[in-house]
Amino acid sequence: MTTDTLMPITVTDLHEIIETGAIVTHFQPQVSLKRKAVIGLEALSRGFDGASGEIIPPSVLFGLASDPETRLALDRVCRTRAAESFAALHRRDKSVMLSMNIDAACISEDTRGSNHLLKLIKRCDISPNNVIIEIIESRCEDMDALLEFVRFYRKKNFLIALDDVGAGFSNLDRIPLLKPDVLKLDRSLISGVNEQFHKLEVARSFVQMANRLGCLVLAEGVETSEETMCLLANGIDVFQGFFFARPAPGLDAVPGMADKVDALAEKHRHNRTRRIAEEKRLFSSYDLTILTMCQGLSETPSRGLNQALTQFIDQHEGVECVYVLDMKGRQVSDTLCDPLKLKKSKRFLYEPARVGADHSLKEYFLPIQAGLEKFTTDPYISLASGNLCTTISRVFYHKCCGRHLILCTDMSREDMACGL
Repeated sequence: MTTDTLMPITVTDLHEIIETGAIVTHFQPQVSLKRKAVIGLEALSRGFDGASGEIIPPSVLFGLASDPETRLALDRVCRTRAAESFAALHRRDKSVMLSMNIDAACISEDTRGSNHLLKLIKRCDISPNNVIIEIIESRCEDMDALLEFVRFYRKKNFLIALDDVGAGFSNLDRIPLLKPDVLKLDRSLISGVNEQFHKLEVARSFVQMANRLGCLVLAEGVETSEETMCLLANGIDVFQGFFFARPAPGLDAVPGMADKVDALAEKHRHNRTRRIAEEKRLFSSYDLTILTMCQGLSETPSRGLNQALTQFIDQHEGVECVYVLDMKGRQVSDTLCDPLKLKKSKRFLYEPARVGADHSLKEYFLPIQAGLEKFTTDPYISLASGNLCTTISRVFYHKCCGRHLILCTDMSREDMACGL
């Protein structure tokens, strides 16, 4: 039944739903591709109209709960139905987690110390170790009460997830305060991530932060295999979304999902193996190109450096920009770029550096200063061209002036938009 044909319900109907516990719990799997298993189930609540037999979507259900008392009562009955529905599975399989949404607007000084969730979980004989409390912190009006809530339930061995991360006006400063065990990346960030480098970089930043903080990243709202493969290649292993399964009542295995997971895991293994081999061949060709350029520059008089660099761009496909630094990180040549690859629409952002520019803090210079002969950066957006590139820096001896210099070469890496 769609929301377009749903008979309107009133606040009176809502109170009857709460009093009778007319809530249906649907579960959506949370899938680990590397483990090839469902590791968790998110409980999603829907109302049930006994008279019509219609399912009432959560947007309608919670939209009617405008006052704090009604919102708290609805939140608690939803938790109760979720725990009771999950208890049967927990008795059979102690490895699967239950993710429960908590309305952060209900966490306040008035509810502090009620321990409602703890009592519920104990009554249903569910181990707290198997429960993830999902919180959307942006809805919280009492931060002190929320922090106390999180501290209390973490001590009781519950896990804490921060939901809708990356959506709207998420307050990232709350992450160090709540210290979540799970970061759930919002669908708005996941949608089309395989085609949008800027979205991917934001997702990567959350993965890097999570790795340092010791928490897990879950991609929510995954709808395509391409999104899944892209995120898997960039450090995300746990997924939830329509691509794997829609929310549904019951706890039975989703038909065909195991085959889908196996196929994706095999595809990932194949892609990574192929990519590693391609990277090896690509960087071998880069090394040969850079070595050839360095050998040519070593015999080139200082006044002829710019002309030689221009010739290198013409001769070597994939070279976007080249420039030469001294061993202090100062630029001693112009930055020569392939004019066909410069982003003319963003010249105020992306401008090739000039002679005398200081590169001493750049990622491609510091390893050379530390003693390496050659260094290759991760892909990034070049400030010279505005394109995705990899910078390779290499020391060479300039015979004409009798000193060591550093050749820096920006190689086009548009093939790395998703890192597959």
